[in-house]
Amino acid sequence: MEFVRHYVHDSGNSSLRGFFSSEAVDFDPPSNSLRANVRKANCRSIYNLADGSTDDDDEVEIRDRMVYSHNSYELVRMMQVMDNWEGLDDELEEGQVDDVAKQLVVVLEQRDFVPYQLARRYLAILDYATSPTLGSSLSQLLRWPEPWRSVEIDTLLGVGRGALLKSITSATMRGRDAAVKAAHIDPGVIGAFGAAPLARGAEIVGLMHEVIYTSNICSGLRKLDYTPLYLIVADMVDGSKPPVQRIACRDTCLRLGPEFSAAARAVNTMGSSEAKATVNRFMATLKAATDNFSPTLPAPSAIDPILAALGALAGTLADLITAITNLPDAFTTLTLSDLLDETGDDDARALVNELNSQSTLAHLGFSLKLTLLNALIDGWTDDDDETAIIHILRAAHDYDIGEVYQLVTGVSWEALDSCMNGDEYDTMEGILNDLK
Repeated sequence: MEFVRHYVHDSGNSSLRGFFSSEAVDFDPPSNSLRANVRKANCRSIYNLADGSTDDDDEVEIRDRMVYSHNSYELVRMMQVMDNWEGLDDELEEGQVDDVAKQLVVVLEQRDFVPYQLARRYLAILDYATSPTLGSSLSQLLRWPEPWRSVEIDTLLGVGRGALLKSITSATMRGRDAAVKAAHIDPGVIGAFGAAPLARGAEIVGLMHEVIYTSNICSGLRKLDYTPLYLIVADMVDGSKPPVQRIACRDTCLRLGPEFSAAARAVNTMGSSEAKATVNRFMATLKAATDNFSPTLPAPSAIDPILAALGALAGTLADLITAITNLPDAFTTLTLSDLLDETGDDDARALVNELNSQSTLAHLGFSLKLTLLNALIDGWTDDDDETAIIHILRAAHDYDIGEVYQLVTGVSWEALDSCMNGDEYDTMEGILNDLK
């Protein structure tokens, strides 16, 4: 109530009736919602602060109001009344712009991340003491009466499937820890769905396995840690895993082909000889597993090609696990840090242009995109460097809008602002203005 009282007093009134009829809430179409009117009053205050000249106190107030906003409608509307990115840059210091960009990442994630959307849809009362997960949200479907439950599951397995998996892929590749935790599905949830008499029970269980594999694979790819990825490949021929899980593993690996490919291309461009050998060996192993996948086991014809890709003799699943465990030391030491100091702007530009032409640039992990941006803006930038920077920002924006603002704060707005000129600068500003 103290929060509401502030806006009532700020509007020059002492009652809610006066606040509702004041100019403070006459900023957007009328609303009977107190919450909506508080948001409108907050946006109007930004408009008033930015109107005309702004002193240091005004800049701090604008920054603080925008950073303290946790509502996507409100913060996006604030950006609009600031005349979008151009106005934000004109009114605030570069560091303050970074602060606002960080908050944009948060609110856009809250708006667009599909597991958050499902939590708001399925959980009538959110327990903020124990953050909801995708598993706890999906569990509510088992309480829904038919036919509503069947319709909802059909939607999840239809138009909702791609959006859900893409959302989790992006959040994990971007290292958004809170979102990754929100995508967690406990094995008990999978067991409950498997035991329930559902018309498409096996398919929804398969989708949940895909969610888990997506998180696990992308966690490894983001860090270029291929150790767990080899063990995931082994799941495809592990007879102790149910067929629905092994199929989900295969399907996830195929769907994440652009992510695997982009990471491999980055390592082959920027990495050492040992790093290249590590990644190329894994890609050969992955291809052997997916090309020879068998829904039914045992299938030596599926295990043997994987072992061959590892340079081992034909054998059993136990032999495969042993071969993975005994991989050369280079396999276990490859990390992102191997690439950070190796990239010059020529290599970075060549890699960006190649991935952009192959439409896989968006699928590169956030840390690798950031590495490329830092290489491109280091020192003097020419038109080709600026074009490559635009490719990275546009790819990030078009795949998952929050990532473009995450990249801005990663390299700093000051660094980007100072290295871009002319048409390229205008293009960059246009990308940042588009909040969808």
